[in-house]
Amino acid sequence: MSIAETFSSNTPHPTYRLPQQREHATLAAGAICVFTLDAELHVERMNAGALALTRAGIVSALRFATRDRELNSRLQRWCRLATPEAELRLSYRDAGSSLALAISLAEDCNDAAEPVRFVVVMQEQAGAIDRKLADVARDHGLTGAEARVAERLLLGENTIQVARKLGVAPTTVRTHLQRILAKTDTHRQSEFACLVARYSN
Repeated sequence: MSIAETFSSNTPHPTYRLPQQREHATLAAGAICVFTLDAELHVERMNAGALALTRAGIVSALRFATRDRELNSRLQRWCRLATPEAELRLSYRDAGSSLALAISLAEDCNDAAEPVRFVVVMQEQAGAIDRKLADVARDHGLTGAEARVAERLLLGENTIQVARKLGVAPTTVRTHLQRILAKTDTHRQSEFACLVARYSN
């Protein structure tokens, strides 16, 4: 059964598991991927860029989900409480791909007669922040561990999330953060993020 046949039928959507091995992503840098989802987050439509993400195993093809359970939970919670003017923006990394993700209610959802639909826009970040972070790490003498912590913090994760992802204690992450701030002569995470965003050597 093709994806189109699955979406046009009135049968319940089958469960889809993400593949364990992912093909090499063929998504062009800066490509915009658009998914239209129903209220249960089943994929109704997708563009060519979104199809490339599903083929690479980064996003499931039937029910919108990533390999990051925490991100999936945040999306589900947000969708239950979404209002027409609300939008959720997240960053997502998967095996070398760095993606910016935004989800909002579809414009026609202001009409009570229309079923709730969401629009997800994902765009691969061209790596500018990664390059700038690498330059900051090199120029300010950050260790590999400090650079890994900085990368996760720049994605908007808190120290607990970073510790969980890197498999270290939260106190270790806080120690690395203190050293990062000292080496870059910044005083807060937001100040460090601004330094990286504006950095040019």
